[in-house]
Amino acid sequence: MEVIGWAGTTLVIVAYCPQIHHLWAERCAWGISPLTWLIWLVASILLLTYSLLRSDTLFVIVQSINILAIVATILLVRRSNRICPYHLGVTRKNSGQ
Repeated sequence: MEVIGWAGTTLVIVAYCPQIHHLWAERCAWGISPLTWLIWLVASILLLTYSLLRSDTLFVIVQSINILAIVATILLVRRSNRICPYHLGVTRKNSGQ
């Protein structure tokens, strides 16, 4: 049964990779809401606290990874200073140009 939890933990790690890679490589934060990520950060800190109080190793690991990935995302959003070619095309298409 625990393998299901570890599989979920692996998916959490994998799920953050495309977003963080895009932010790092393209310096593009188009469409990202920093407020949403800040709320997720607070939620993850609360869940980490709960997991620590329950001595639940699996969820401590998951929430620690969440917190690291969310902080990385927030920091990379703050350093983003352009719109990548893909998102520039999307904005032009949506504006009718």
